[in-house]
Amino acid sequence: MALGWPGFTSTRTSVAARLGLLAMCVVIAAFQTPLSLAVLPAVLLAPISVVSLLPLPRRVPRWVLTAGEALVEATLLGALGRPGTYYAPYLLVAVALTGFLSPILVALATAALTSAALLAAAAAAQPGHSPQAMGGFANWAPVLVSVAFLAASVRRVRDAGTLRMDPAYLDAHRLLTELHVVSRQLSLGLDPPTLARALLDGVREQIPVLDAAVLVRTERGGFVPLAGADPGTGAAAVHDAWVTAEPVVRAAPGETSDLTIPVRMGMRVVAVVWLRIPREENPLSRVRDLRAQVAEAGPRLASALLFDDVRRLATVDERNRVAREIHDGIAQDLASLGYLVDDIRSDAEPTTADRLTTVVDQVRTLISEIRLRIFDLRASVDDATGLGAAVTEYVQRVASQSGLAVSVALKEGEDRLPTAVEIELLRILQEAVTNVRRHAGASTLRVDLTVDAPHARLVVVDDGRGLQPGRVDSMGITGMRERATRIGAKLRITPADPRGTRIEVILGRESQGFVQRVDVSSLSREMLVSTRSGPPGAGPGQEATQ
Repeated sequence: MALGWPGFTSTRTSVAARLGLLAMCVVIAAFQTPLSLAVLPAVLLAPISVVSLLPLPRRVPRWVLTAGEALVEATLLGALGRPGTYYAPYLLVAVALTGFLSPILVALATAALTSAALLAAAAAAQPGHSPQAMGGFANWAPVLVSVAFLAASVRRVRDAGTLRMDPAYLDAHRLLTELHVVSRQLSLGLDPPTLARALLDGVREQIPVLDAAVLVRTERGGFVPLAGADPGTGAAAVHDAWVTAEPVVRAAPGETSDLTIPVRMGMRVVAVVWLRIPREENPLSRVRDLRAQVAEAGPRLASALLFDDVRRLATVDERNRVAREIHDGIAQDLASLGYLVDDIRSDAEPTTADRLTTVVDQVRTLISEIRLRIFDLRASVDDATGLGAAVTEYVQRVASQSGLAVSVALKEGEDRLPTAVEIELLRILQEAVTNVRRHAGASTLRVDLTVDAPHARLVVVDDGRGLQPGRVDSMGITGMRERATRIGAKLRITPADPRGTRIEVILGRESQGFVQRVDVSSLSREMLVSTRSGPPGAGPGQEATQ
C-alpha cells in the first residue's frame, strides 16, 4: 500500500469507493434519462476501472495508472454528452487516488488535464449536446482540481512525518512486528537450548544413543554445547562435520563410534549434532533415520540463535539507556542535594549540624551505591572484552567503593565461551557481589574464575554473617538460579569455612577434573588482584592497587 490517506489507496478500499460512486451515479441517471442511457456509462466505465487495478512492475509508479484512468474516463464521459454529466462524480476516485500517490504538481496537472479532456470531448461532440451538458461538465473542473490538491496535501503531510524516520528503522520495525506475530505461534519458542534439547530428545527416540550433544561454533572457532555433553574425543568429528557440511563418522574409544550430523539452514551450517553410538558396520545408515528430524531443526535453531543475538543487543542497549538516565537524573539530583545539605550544615547550630552530618553521610552512601549500580548496568562482555577482563574491572570498581578487601584468581583458556554465556556468568557474579555488599556484613571477598571452553567454574566466597533464614528464596538468589539454568549450569550456595557464604557456578561435567579444587599457584594464566579501599562512600580518588 502506498503512502497516502490511511487505507484509501488499498485495493479493497478503492474498489469499494468505485462501486459506491458508480451505484450512486446509476441511481441519479435513472431518474433523469431512459434506463438504457442511464446504464450505458456504467457498462463502459467498469472495464476501465478493472484495468486500473491491475498490478504494475515495481519500478512503475502507481499514479501513472490512476492518472491514465482519469483521462480515459473523462474523455468517455464528455463524448457521451448529457448522460455523461451524471457520472462526472465518478472521476473523483481516480483524481483523488492520483493525489494520494503522486507529488502535488502531478496531481494538479492530472486534475487540469482531466477537466480539459472532459470539456474537449464534449465540445467535439457539440452538435449532439445541449449547452446544459457543457455547463454540467464545466462545473466539475474546479471540484476536480480542489480534490487533487486536498489529496496531494494529505499525502505531503504524511510523507513529512514518515520520511524523517531512518529507513533502516522502518525495515527493522516491520521485521520485528512480523517476528512478534510469528514467535507467538511457535510451539517451542525461540530459546536455543530448549530447541536443542527437543532435537536430542527426538534423536534418542529414533536410534540408540550412548551420549549426545548439539553444538554451535563460537566467535573464535571453538565449539560449545547448546544441550548435552562435551564431545571430548569426538571434537575432531564435530569440526569436520561443520567444515564439510556433511555427516562424519569416526571410531571412538571402546566399541563405539562418533556420528556427527550438520544442522543446516539452507546451505549454511548453524549447529552440529554429535552422537556416540554403539559401533556397527554402517553407522551412516543411521543418518537416513534422522535426516528429516535434523533438517526440520535447521530453520528453528537458526531463527532462535538469530533472535537470541538480537535480544542480547537490545538488552545491552536498554541497560546503557537506563544507566544514562540514572546518571543524568537521580545521581545528579542526589549530588546536588548533598551539596545543599552541606551548605545548610555550615550555618546550623551544633546539634542540628551533627544531625545534618548524618544526612550527608547517608546521601554519600546512596551516591556510592548508585555509582556501583550504574557500573553494574554498563559492565558487559562483547567480541573485544572477554569475561576475565570484565570480571577484573568489576571487582576492582567494587573494592574501590565498598570497603571490601577483594582477591581475584583468574584462569582463562585460549577459547572463549559464547558471548551470551559469558554475559550470564557476569550477571550472576554481579548479583552475588551485590548481596555480599548489602547484606553479608563481610570484610573480605574472594572470586575464583576458571574458563576452559566449553566449561567454566565461578566461585564467590565472603566472610560475612552467612546466608540468613528467609533469604534462600530471595529475588537475587532466584535470579541467579534462573540465569544458571538458562545456560545449563549448576548453582550451589553453601556455608563457607569458617564463616560466610560460598556461591559456586559450574558449567560442564562435574566428573571432569576441571571442576575440582583448583590450585591457583599452578595456573599458567593467572591474575591475582587484592585491594582494599576506604569506608563506603569514599570518593573515587582512592584507586585500587594491584
